[in-house]
Amino acid sequence: MKTKLIIIISIVFILVSLSGLSMINYNANGGANNVNTPATSFSPVISYPSFVYKGEKFDIYVNESSGYHSYSVSAYFAGTNLTSFSPLTYHKSSHNNTDFVIPVTAPLNCQTVYVNIKSMALNQTNSTVVNLNSINFNVSNPVKLNATIKNSISSPIYNITISYFINGVTVGSKHVERIGPKSTSNINITVPAATIPKGKDTLSISTSNPDILISGKSSVSFYYGTPPNYNWVYYIAAVAVAFAIFLVLASGRRNTVKVPKWKRRKKKVPKTKS
Repeated sequence: MKTKLIIIISIVFILVSLSGLSMINYNANGGANNVNTPATSFSPVISYPSFVYKGEKFDIYVNESSGYHSYSVSAYFAGTNLTSFSPLTYHKSSHNNTDFVIPVTAPLNCQTVYVNIKSMALNQTNSTVVNLNSINFNVSNPVKLNATIKNSISSPIYNITISYFINGVTVGSKHVERIGPKSTSNINITVPAATIPKGKDTLSISTSNPDILISGKSSVSFYYGTPPNYNWVYYIAAVAVAFAIFLVLASGRRNTVKVPKWKRRKKKVPKTKS
């Protein structure tokens, strides 16, 4: 009798749990909100890079909707190998601040890292509103882009921005606070390999001040990835040359006609009687 009673209570508990889950509405952005709040009223904005390089330090920004209080953000990370990755989990709360910054250090292995972000707050009636978001970012090898800049005038220049472009698309920039008069400085940035197209690319560099010059060429072409194998072209060319030589030799042999020995012998002319 006690066993049957326990089974009945368990079934009722499961049914109540399922009915509670069915009351959560999911919006088109992948968020889940409490039924007491319309789906569009509490929708945090999440900003993050789609591509990072191994070991890169970057931030994920979560900006929650205003008009609430007692905000909180929780984040949970997952990947195939999170060596040297941080943080594995994140949680922070604030009474009035709607902006949260999650500092992240990318793992040392190329992979896709998945993040589940749970945002919560209380509305004016102190009811809890919840929004769930799932994001991911790609981790690839680092690629370093170098540039040497030169101050062409006799006074220092401050607040310079050096911009880097791959095939006309901005891939990064670097801010330099000061460069001395008539001096040069080597500036480099590191970008994820996944942002550079495979094949032949063009790197261009520009500065925010016309008196800051790029030493050498401001634009250079390079090949990224494994160069194509053209050995088959040389193989076909060698075969074609060999075949042409064969045809020439064969043609020469055909034009040389051997005369039989009996034709080469001189016929004896019969002597005539005088």
